[in-house]
This record gives sequence, structure tokens and C-alpha cells, in this order.
Amino acid sequence: MIAVISGDVIKSQHIPKHDYDAMLYQLDQSLRAITEGNQNQSIIYRGDAFQLQVNQPEHVCSIATLLYLHLKASGYEIRQSLAIGEIDNARADIKTATGSAFTLSGRSLDEMHNQRFIFNSIIDPADEGLTLNLAFADALLTKMTQKQANALYVYLTMQNNQHSELAKHLKTSRENVTKLLNLAHYQLIERFLLYAEKTIIQSLAGAAQ
Repeated sequence: MIAVISGDVIKSQHIPKHDYDAMLYQLDQSLRAITEGNQNQSIIYRGDAFQLQVNQPEHVCSIATLLYLHLKASGYEIRQSLAIGEIDNARADIKTATGSAFTLSGRSLDEMHNQRFIFNSIIDPADEGLTLNLAFADALLTKMTQKQANALYVYLTMQNNQHSELAKHLKTSRENVTKLLNLAHYQLIERFLLYAEKTIIQSLAGAAQ
């Protein structure tokens, strides 16, 4: 089993031509930042759209959240379709890979409306708990400002995420870091990511029995 994330930049058609290359560059940099140091594969296609293969599916919600935050901190909104399924032919280049994970992810992206995240799985497609919690996380993430998104991204990725250390990294006061994180509902987002990982691990274990 693998996970696949299919996504695109929202309202990219309204980005002026002279800013479009900057958007593509930031998308590439964000994908590199999220996938660096692991075996996940990414590719940008159709300009503003991308697909990411997550070889450890239990991390799919964390990766999608980090990618969203990284881009939002730069002023861009994306939507992502997350799917867990099979891969029929593992390839070095995911452009030629096929399987239910790719089909589910791509099909659901085309069906998305106002959401930023949607989740499907061939293991337990009726997992209402994960779907509902993802919808709540979606609402919280969508309302964040760029500064809040940046603070939350740093909090989730720094090894030492004490607020005093984050303040040094963000070059601001500890009080401001705490304020930004509280406004971003960082504890709820962190709890959701832990819940999602645990739920997917349990689903994978059940499917293996």
C-alpha cells in the first residue's frame, strides 16, 4: 500500500503572467522541502498541478499539511486529494506508475469544490472519523494567515520547537510566537496529525490480517 497526493494551486489562472513563474518556483521549492531526506517522489505537471507518492501512507496527512502550510506561508493556496491504495507497477518516475492509489487521488481532485483536503482509501473508505477530523482541520487551516501558517510550519518541523527557540528562528518575540500558534490552533492540528497517523496504521494492520 502507498498513498498518493494529487493537488493544484487554487485560482492559478488569475495569477498575472509575470508572477506565474514565481508561483511555479515556489511550488517546486515547497515540494523539495517536504520530500527532502525521504523516499517520497514528486512531480509537477500541467504547470500548476502536482502529484506526490508517499511510500509510508501513515504520513500522508502530515505531508499534505506541511505542504499546504509551506505554500500558504508564501501566499499561495492549494487543494489536495489524498488517497491510499495499491501501486501496480512501481517506477522510478511516477508519471508512468499506475494503481488504485493514483486513480482514487486523481479522480477525487477533479471532484473537489471548496475543500482544501479530501481523503479516500481502498482499505476503509467509510472511515467517517478520519474524514470528519480532516474536514475540521481543513476549516482551521483555511482560515490561517500567512504568518500563522509559517509559525505552525516551523513548529511542526523544528526538532526543538519550544516557543523561545521558534522566536529565534522567526526573528520575533516569544510572546508573538505563542500568539501566532494559538491563533493557528496548533495543539488541535498537532493532535489531528497524530490521530490520523494512528488511524491509518490501524487500518493498514487490519487490512494485512
